[in-house]
Amino acid sequence: MLLLCSLLLASCASGGTSTTSPPPTPSTGPTPVSFAGHWTLGPVDDIAVSPEAAFVLYSPAGSNGDQAHGLARVDRKSGTVLTAGPFPDAMNVAVSQGVVWIGNTNPDPGAPAAGSSTVVAADAGNLAVRQQLTLPAEGHSTRIAHVTANGDSLWVGYGTNIFRLAVRDGRTLSSAAVGGVATSVSIDPAGRRLYVGINGVAGTSASIIEMDAATLKPLATSTTGGADLGGPQLSAGAQDVWVAFATGMLGQVEHHQAADLASVPVVYVPHSNGVRIFVIAGMVWVTDLGAGGLECLDQQTGAIRAFWSSPRAGVIAGDGSELYYGDLNGAGSLEIDSRCQ
Repeated sequence: MLLLCSLLLASCASGGTSTTSPPPTPSTGPTPVSFAGHWTLGPVDDIAVSPEAAFVLYSPAGSNGDQAHGLARVDRKSGTVLTAGPFPDAMNVAVSQGVVWIGNTNPDPGAPAAGSSTVVAADAGNLAVRQQLTLPAEGHSTRIAHVTANGDSLWVGYGTNIFRLAVRDGRTLSSAAVGGVATSVSIDPAGRRLYVGINGVAGTSASIIEMDAATLKPLATSTTGGADLGGPQLSAGAQDVWVAFATGMLGQVEHHQAADLASVPVVYVPHSNGVRIFVIAGMVWVTDLGAGGLECLDQQTGAIRAFWSSPRAGVIAGDGSELYYGDLNGAGSLEIDSRCQ
């Protein structure tokens, strides 16, 4: 988990290519407007959205953090909430074709708990567990199963490998080594390009790799920041990919072209080490755990278009009609502001 810190006024060295232009003044947005109220669950770790529901991975209030994660299904029409769990060591979630996949971690590689180093499949309607797949043992350090899904495929970045699985039954369709520890995976909306954030094995370098989503053949690579600080976290658009990472003092955002991962210059906006980036239906969103806010960015320059305050906002997901955000208290729905489109 990235180390949180207070926002500083000075920049710091990183592997990024952002310009040093002064940050724009954020436009003050309204308080997020909830379509069906706010769901008080506890700190939210991740959210995945299907046409029918939002699936929220959270730590129940008063629980022991990673050891007691819950999964909530929020019906998008009625707002009805169904919960299931616990899911020990759960870290992130993806959904496709009626199946919710949960990526777990192995917090104690020397004596991993039952259920760690796995991905778990649950029914998207009733959250009943369908199966649990154990990932290959690898190394002696903590590993997180990063999951993303599109259509009939699920991609899992675990340790130094990427796996493409069949969503319905978890069969391995292809796999590949990525030359470092996977810290994030993201699939483009068409399901053709897979992007992987990589922390060098020695922890001295970080990079992103673009792969053919079906064959996992590498297409392009680029250096980035975040080495030994959680590595790069990324999110893919139709023709580009956005990257966020910690530098140890501040967090930073980068923008890359899809075709060759060439860097696209963006304005410099200071963030905390808790910055994360999300591309949703062409919109670019940032959450900042340290600053406690949600931002939508210009899709080309990265300039802030609108800002909302939220207590330790950490994740946002959705589609072109509705957004769901997760923070310290739970999850809520957010109207799409025209400035963000």
